[in-house]
Amino acid sequence: MTTYTRIAWSPTRGRLLDNCARRYVLEHVIGPNVEFVKRKSKIRRLGDHARSGLRDALLARLENPDSSMNDLRLTIHRNVLRAIVAGEVMEDRPHGLVDEAVGMMMHRLRQFESAPLIGYKRRSSDEVLLVDRLQPLLLDGARQYGAPDLIVRNGSRICLVRLAMEMASRTPDRAAELELGSMLLWAQRNPLIEANLDEIDVVRIGWLGTRWVKWSKRASPEWAAQARSMIAMDIEQMARLMIFDGKLEQLPRSRSRWRCSKCAFNDECPGFEVREKIPDRQPQLLGPQP
Repeated sequence: MTTYTRIAWSPTRGRLLDNCARRYVLEHVIGPNVEFVKRKSKIRRLGDHARSGLRDALLARLENPDSSMNDLRLTIHRNVLRAIVAGEVMEDRPHGLVDEAVGMMMHRLRQFESAPLIGYKRRSSDEVLLVDRLQPLLLDGARQYGAPDLIVRNGSRICLVRLAMEMASRTPDRAAELELGSMLLWAQRNPLIEANLDEIDVVRIGWLGTRWVKWSKRASPEWAAQARSMIAMDIEQMARLMIFDGKLEQLPRSRSRWRCSKCAFNDECPGFEVREKIPDRQPQLLGPQP
């Protein structure tokens, strides 16, 4: 089997590959070798950086239930300020948006105390195990980052839990369900999991509109096999794109105006007209490399 030493699969990369091959190539094929593109690929909306800070705060809270809210607020605040200082936000005047963004994330953090399955007040630390998501599974010639965020013992069941800081719907679509199945591939090869697939539940807990909601499904060998098949196809496509030598304009692009509006590369994308760009872009961050 051919080994793709530079290929790494994760749910985020797989989703990007499906949504916009052009952006995938810019971020993960060209970006690692071109410093300007690498810097530009890190630019996100301020809210995205705030949600990243919320994830860090949630995991810190789960690891240490005695963490103070002030410390957790600092975690979110620092993440946002770091992104601003590094030039990784799209907004033109982001400092005026910081307090509101941090406040929204703190509201979500407080609501998490009553989140389904893993509310702080209803779970002892012995029932929740945090997982290092940066430990890859070597499978199908590539590094796969499909680990759960948490393992939770729920009675006789083992729950593999993935956290989503924001969701569009409670129930995942077919592609998202297969992405969640990547946790099963991880579990099958991890000595920490002393359970068969029929004793495991796959769980997604995420913020939907005004509250945290849970979706769960019992694991099965069929689900694991289908997830592996999907990931293998992604890896094959990633391998082809690693040696892509055509023009970026030839690659499939996202058809979502909302998704394109959040992309730092839309200033040169033929699928996103200049007249429709959002008005608060930061052109000095997107200009030629000094």
